[in-house]
Amino acid sequence: MTVALDNAAFLPFKLDLIGRRVLWLRLDEAQRRDAAFLDDRAVPKNAEGGWASIDTLLSRRAGTAMPAHAIFHIGHCGSTLLSRLIDTWPDVQGLREPLPLRTLAEAWPTLEEPASRLSPDQADDALDALWARWSQALPPHSRSVVKATSSCNGLIAPLLSQQPHMRVVLMDMSLRPYLATLLKSPNSVFDAASAAGERLRYLQRHGVATHLALHQIPLHRQCALGWLAEQMRFDTLANGRHGERVIRVDFESLLDEPARELHRVAVHLGLDAARVDQAVASPAWGRYSKAQSHGYGREDRAHDLALSMQTHGADIEDAESWIAALAVS
Repeated sequence: MTVALDNAAFLPFKLDLIGRRVLWLRLDEAQRRDAAFLDDRAVPKNAEGGWASIDTLLSRRAGTAMPAHAIFHIGHCGSTLLSRLIDTWPDVQGLREPLPLRTLAEAWPTLEEPASRLSPDQADDALDALWARWSQALPPHSRSVVKATSSCNGLIAPLLSQQPHMRVVLMDMSLRPYLATLLKSPNSVFDAASAAGERLRYLQRHGVATHLALHQIPLHRQCALGWLAEQMRFDTLANGRHGERVIRVDFESLLDEPARELHRVAVHLGLDAARVDQAVASPAWGRYSKAQSHGYGREDRAHDLALSMQTHGADIEDAESWIAALAVS
């Protein structure tokens, strides 16, 4: 099928580094809004699109007047909820977890190695071209906010350097509720453990946990190690040379003071702060953000966390003590 690559309705949907090609799919405004993940779960029936050479992506690198802003996060910390709340601004197109960003994030740590399928320059060009395309919002929207997958945090610094007008929200939560959130779900533990290798490398580059290998660390501690790595990364970004374009949001604070925190986010992203009340009243608060048909409110979350802290209390206390010792070693 011929893909009209100059039509912003087509998104770069998959990046195949072996075949050096890109899958382009047509997704309309409603399909983008409904998708919690822009991966295979978002492919519509009778999908329109096709594969094209990666050169077709790189040849469309023209910058946009309004580059997409971004939400990066530590995983399972309310980032999908925040993204859906930002969707209540009528000029914003939300794009959640586009798969090519994850592909680039996986490739990024090995770009200097002979086995890398991309040179550093090629990877930088691909990231720039992808971001330019995701920045092209479909009517009636005029701007995009991309929510990344939690394993993509290694791309924050390159993007801030590339995109001088881009602003970033960094979202996390304190260690105890984070561990309780992960440990109540094997899939969540798997997500955190899958990113633990890159996060351990990050810590070791900064002189922490240099004596450790991943195979020595049980899963509950890997979850905590990832949290520590992202705290360090987020602190470095917020205090670095692009710090004025970074804002940190704690999920518990968003739940406790939604109007205050959403106002902070709106001002940071250049959104109309007068619309914060509509976001506070959004029905997204009472639904499971990744599956909007399921009811799941603040009371449900509090119940689940209390049960998890009771069930996994020993592992949570062990991980907290281990991280406290690791952080000062």
